[in-house]
Order: sequence, then structure tokens, then C-alpha cells
Amino acid sequence: MPPRASIGATETKILDFLAENPVGCTDDMLRQKLKMDKPTLVTSINKLIKLAKIELKTQGSILIYMLKEKKDDPSLKGMGQEEKIVYKIIEDSGNKGIWVKEIRTKSNLQLTQLNKVLRSLEGKKTIKSVKPVNDSKKKVYMLFDIKPDSSLTGGAWYSENDFETEFVDILGRQTLTFLQRQRSHAEVQDNDPLVARRHMLCDIKQVKHFISQLGISKVELEDAEVTQILEALVFDGFVVKTHALGEGGKRQVLYSAVKHQPLTSGITRVPCGVCPVIAQCSPEGLVSPASCTYMKEWLDF
Repeated sequence: MPPRASIGATETKILDFLAENPVGCTDDMLRQKLKMDKPTLVTSINKLIKLAKIELKTQGSILIYMLKEKKDDPSLKGMGQEEKIVYKIIEDSGNKGIWVKEIRTKSNLQLTQLNKVLRSLEGKKTIKSVKPVNDSKKKVYMLFDIKPDSSLTGGAWYSENDFETEFVDILGRQTLTFLQRQRSHAEVQDNDPLVARRHMLCDIKQVKHFISQLGISKVELEDAEVTQILEALVFDGFVVKTHALGEGGKRQVLYSAVKHQPLTSGITRVPCGVCPVIAQCSPEGLVSPASCTYMKEWLDF
């Protein structure tokens, strides 16, 4: 059996928006409301059409996208009544999944029977279980072809629930090098200080494109993950953040490398201050102050 295409965060946003607009949406509506560029939207739309999640219809001369009706949902074929109930509960949980306790409450099934149903659905590859990075002792269930939310997996910074320390460090160094080159190039090419200042500033999309071109990331980074890298550099004093007005008067966040490397002190190098996954750190979690290698090294002076 060929592998099933995965529904990512972008496709999930499109499905959620179409669910809120059952009469359908045009290309322009999706781009404006979801703030997507055309190539990203086209790729995601084509994937969803191929997966039979949405359909293309016409209203006069206008093309619109709508959620495909689920009355002939092939995923439910061959399932017993209890399996259908559990499947629909899990489907409604989206990419954040649902705990066994919640499934049991909503389905009114006994735990023994529920576990039997879950094993059956997992065997049919219609659902899967995911262990959250901040609580590996528990697991949530979601549909098999859905990409888990980054709050469960830790996003690009984790591989099989292990924090990719070296990967984060490399991205930070490469991003800083990119911003430093932008600054140097602007200072050499532009005699006008104001023009040079504008040319050395980079937005999230520029940094994200640069990282993508490096080819060192196995997955495409989300804007929020690129922002985490940049904010860590800002906190460390290597990068400056600036706010400006972009197209249509929209507030835009821009970043540039500082002219001189900062002198570091002990307090500015506290690992917690520059950790991109500090939000997932807890005493009982996979990321924990007690097991943090960097904290131990920092304290060992």
C-alpha cells in the first residue's frame, strides 16, 4: 500500500476556514484571510483535492472551494458502530489529538472495550497515537494522515521526542551569519545611511527562505519557529528587532545584525534566556531544568 499524504498545518488552516464558510471561498478570500502566498496556497489546495477533502465548484464565472461532503466517507467503510463513534470523536479533535479519558467520556464506552476499538483502528491505519514532548507518559489520538500540532511534537526542534540541540545551534549561527552579510553588503553598497539601514533589515520570510536554501532542515520551518531563532539572537544581543509599516500600513517586524558583537556576561548567557523551547520546559517534562545539559555546564564554573 502506498504511503498516505500527510495533512500539515497549512492544510489544516484551510480546512478549518472552509468549515467556517460552508458556502465556499475564492482564491482571494483564502489568501487574504489566511495570509498565504499563492504558491503555498496552490500546493495545499492541490493536496486537499487529491485527498478528497475539498472540491472545486463554480458560481457563475467564479471558482470556489468547498469542503467535500462526508456522506460517502470511504474511511468509515467496514467499521462497526463503536469504531465509527470513536473515529468521529478523534476526527473532531483535529491535529491536537484527544486523550483516552476524553474519548471514553464522549463515547460512553467501557475502558476495556474502548482499548479494543483503538487497537483495531490503529491496526487499520485510520488513527495513530502521539506522545507529547512535554508529557511522554501519556499519549493522544488523531487521524492517521494528520500532521500533529507543534505543541505536541515540539516542532522542528525535536526528532522522535529528542531535542535537537546541535540543529538549533547551527540554525542560530547560520541565521546570524546571513544577517551579518546583509549588513556588510548594505554598508558597502549604499552611501546614504538611511538607505543602507533599510537594506540591512530582513523580515521573517527572507530569513525563512535563506534557511530553506541551506537544505539543513528535513522539514519546512514554520514562521513561529524562525521567529524563535531570531528572538534568541535578539535576547543574546547579536540582533536588533525593529518595527516598521509594510504594505497597506500593516505593522512589520524586521531584524538586523548589530554592528559590533556584544560583550557577554554570565547573566546574559543563562541557557533559559536563549532557549527556543523554554515554553515546553517543566520539572516533569522531557525538557527539564534538572536534566538540562546546558544548565549544568553553565553552573560548572
